[in-house]
Amino acid sequence: MIGTDFLWDLEFNQTKFAGGLSYMRYLGEKVGIRFQAGMQRVAGHDNTTTEIFRQNRNLHFRANIYDLTTTIEFHLIKEKYGNIYNLKSNLGKKLGLKRVNIGFYTFFGIGGFYFNPQAQSPNNATWVDLAPLGTEGQGLPGGPDFYKKYGVNVPVGFGFRYGLSREWGIKLELSHRFTFTDYIDDVSTVYYDNDAISTAYGSQAAYFANPTLNLIPTYTDGTYEYNPTKAGAQRGDPSDRDGYMYAVFTVYYRPRATSRGRYKGGSRKIKASF
Repeated sequence: MIGTDFLWDLEFNQTKFAGGLSYMRYLGEKVGIRFQAGMQRVAGHDNTTTEIFRQNRNLHFRANIYDLTTTIEFHLIKEKYGNIYNLKSNLGKKLGLKRVNIGFYTFFGIGGFYFNPQAQSPNNATWVDLAPLGTEGQGLPGGPDFYKKYGVNVPVGFGFRYGLSREWGIKLELSHRFTFTDYIDDVSTVYYDNDAISTAYGSQAAYFANPTLNLIPTYTDGTYEYNPTKAGAQRGDPSDRDGYMYAVFTVYYRPRATSRGRYKGGSRKIKASF
């Protein structure tokens, strides 16, 4: 099946919400360490693509992801506070050199996360947890082991900050989380025998394992059968690990500096995506 990676596989109609809290402690003038707790929802559906094999596959999912991360933040350009002129002298005022109060930063780190992929039942529209259903033959002879719903992630990203005052500011951040699992969407390897899944885990598991629309006719010449969703056919791509990304708008607060010129505590931030 043909797919694309990173931003090129983004479907805006499948974007969901994100939010969280973070605390940052400055280690120097332009470097800080940030601790963050976040919650995001990701989703995908094969009906959003024009690629015939993925349309025929007809898989979909949503997953709530909860993560805790620690990142090192580098402020390449710091937002400015105080006097609005680049030069405090009258020359600066005469030249109209206003201070550009925008900062730019980048970050990377490490964290842990928990996820729970679900799919919607066609009968009653309820959302069903997929991990226990063994949709790729987990736990069956020749099938993979049941996957863990938690793992390690590597957050990287960048953002822009705008200082409203010495204490308050806003920022816009884009972050991508690399992971070491391929099951955030419950899809990774190949199709397992659907009758065996039905016998072991029930008809609902069999449906979510292979809800094909049969858009591609099965071909056989007596010795070879071509069926894109038969047992052993490609269902996912285990060589390409899953990742998730989000853009968030943040309001942040940082306490005033002490007499020594250092900040008490760190920046407390509340964020929500839009």
